[in-house]
Order: sequence, then C-alpha cells, then structure tokens
Amino acid sequence: MVETRKNIPENVVLSLLLRGFVPDIFKACFDLKRSFKNQLSLCTSESKLLAYAFFISIILFLERLPGRVSHYNVDHSGEVLFSYVGIDLFASIYFVPIFVYFLASLAHVIAYPFKGRASFFEARLAFFWAIIVASPILLLNGLLQGFFSDFLVVKLFYYVKVFGCAWIFSVIFCEAEGFSSNWGLFSGLLAIFLFLSFLIN
Repeated sequence: MVETRKNIPENVVLSLLLRGFVPDIFKACFDLKRSFKNQLSLCTSESKLLAYAFFISIILFLERLPGRVSHYNVDHSGEVLFSYVGIDLFASIYFVPIFVYFLASLAHVIAYPFKGRASFFEARLAFFWAIIVASPILLLNGLLQGFFSDFLVVKLFYYVKVFGCAWIFSVIFCEAEGFSSNWGLFSGLLAIFLFLSFLIN
C-alpha cells in the first residue's frame, strides 16, 4: 500500500503566527491608524461588529476574574465562588455588549459638534477595535492587580494601563472621525480619569 502525504507549505507556521485575528491585535500596536483602516475592509457587517462586542465582554470578564478570585472571602466554599463567577460571566455577556454599543454611540454624538465625519458604523467599529487592541494591556493589568496588587511596580502599571488605553482609543477614534490630531481627546480622557479618581478618593 502506497502511503500518500499531503505537502505542508513551508510557511504554514509563519502564516499562523502572522495572520488572523489575534496576530492583528498585536500588529495593530505598531500602526494604530493602519490597523483601523484594515478593519474597515474586514468588518463590513453588523453581525461581525456584534461578535466584537461579545469578545469585549469576555475580555472585560477575564480582566476582573483574577481580582474576583484572589479577593474572594476564603471562608466561602468553592461552589459559592463558582456561582459568584458564573453570575459575573452571565452579566458580562448580556449587559456589556449593550453598554459598549451605548458608549460608542455616545462618543460619536459628542464628536459630531467637533465636525466628526465617521458614520455610526465606523464610530462603533473604532470604539470596539480600540478596546480589542488594548485587551492585552487590560488582561495583563487584571492578572497583576489580582495576584500581585501589593507590589509598587504593579500599582504603577495601573497608570501605564490608563495612559496606554487612552492613547490607543484616542488615535483610533480620531482616525475614524477624521480629526487631524488625537491630542485633544487624549488629554480629555486623562482629565476625566484624574477627576473621577479625585472624586473616588
């Protein structure tokens, strides 16, 4: 019996590493504006945009998970903890997509008086893609804050996360709205963060 083998392309590993949704997230960090333009050609339907919204809900759930687990009362049983995490997952899947849709629409409405030129679809895509690009920072911060929150370096990384996420969002959203510079939005986001931090503390 003659055994037949399928020829595997030599660049199959390279293709898996450099092409696809997850590699696009990491490659976007090197050129945020170009990554959004690529998304405009790839994401052309509302169903894919909805999939992005659900992906964001999972990312935000995973960001909170280490803190939920590490700071949960050790006197409770594992079954109660499992239910606690399950309720959080349920709430994330069902309510976060609605919330991010609302925030994306609100951001677009606020940009309109400043001569924003994006359509509602483009504004939503920019909003969602910015969060997705920032997801590695969010996940790393959640992991560090959950299990190593007492370390000074970890506390400082929280502010790195804030600056990084604000920069990513401002660049991508301003590119979608056709603004010449993202510095105004970036400064505004940081000012809002400092103001809310002052109120909470």
